[in-house]
Amino acid sequence: MSPASQLPATDAVQADFRDDHFISATDLAQQLSGGQPPVLLDVRFQPGLADPEAEYDAGHLPGAHYVHLATVLADAGTHRPASDGALPLPELDTLQHALRGYGINDDSRIVVYDNRHGLSAARAWWVLRWAGLTDVKVLDGGYGHWLRQGLSTSISRPHPHPGTITLEPFGPSGKGHLPTLSTADAAVFSSSGVLIDAREAGHFSASPDGPATHIPGAHSAPSSTDLDHNGLLLPAEVLRAQAADAGLTTGATVGTYCGAGVLAAHKVLTLATLGLDASLYVGSWSAWSAAASAEPAPTAGK
Repeated sequence: MSPASQLPATDAVQADFRDDHFISATDLAQQLSGGQPPVLLDVRFQPGLADPEAEYDAGHLPGAHYVHLATVLADAGTHRPASDGALPLPELDTLQHALRGYGINDDSRIVVYDNRHGLSAARAWWVLRWAGLTDVKVLDGGYGHWLRQGLSTSISRPHPHPGTITLEPFGPSGKGHLPTLSTADAAVFSSSGVLIDAREAGHFSASPDGPATHIPGAHSAPSSTDLDHNGLLLPAEVLRAQAADAGLTTGATVGTYCGAGVLAAHKVLTLATLGLDASLYVGSWSAWSAAASAEPAPTAGK
C-alpha cells in the first residue's frame, strides 16, 4: 500500500488550498484571453450519456480538447480482468502519447472540466497528478456554470502542434505521483485509517437481507455533497466540517473509493483543498465486487 499523507498540524488545518486545484470561470476566461492560455481538456463523462463526443462537438470551451475518459484516463476493455475494475489506470506511454496529441509540454498549465460540475473532470486531475504533472486545475462548476456566466463557447476542434511532455516512471525520483490502494489494501484499510465511500448514499446502503453494497468499515461521504446547488465547490469551512463528520480528524490516514474510481477521485481533490491527502482505490467497488464473488455485482454509481 502506498503511504498517504496525514492532515497537517493544527495551525495549518484552517488553510484553504482550493486555488491550487480549482480555477473559477472568471479567472479562466481572463487567462484564455491572454497570450499564454492553459491547455483545456474537456472530459464529458457521466453514467447514461450515450455520446459524450457529440455533446462536446455541439459546444465546448474555446480551444478545448475532447478527452475520452475510458481510453485516455483509463485502460478499460475486455482485455482487462474484472478484478482490475471497470476503469483501471492507463499505461504511462499510452497516456503520454495522448497528452502530446493535445499539445502538452512539460511546462504546460492544464485546466480540466466536464458537464458534471467537476465530478468527472476530477478523474483527469487525479490521473495527470498521478502521472507526475503538477500544474493541473479543475474548472469550478464545470461547463454548466461556464454557460450560466454567458462566457464564450466554440464548436471548432483545436489543431495544436504536438507536445513534448515526458512522463517519468514511478519511483523515488518521480515527481508528484499520487498514492493508490489495491483491493488487498482496501480490505484492511479501515483497521488503521478512514475509508471513504464517495458514491451516492443509496449505493452505500442495503436492506438487512440484501447483498453487501460497501466495503466493510467504510464511511459514506458522497462527492456530490461537496458541491452547492450550482455545482460549485462548497466553502472551505463547510467542507472541513463534513470531513470531520466522516472521521477525518488530525492525523487520520485516508482512502477513497466509489463505483469505478471517478467520484472517489473528486473526493481526493476536495480533501486536497483542505490540505489532506488521500489514497485512491482505483478499482473501487467494481474491482471489489468482482474479487469477492463471481456473481454479477450490484449496480454502483461511478
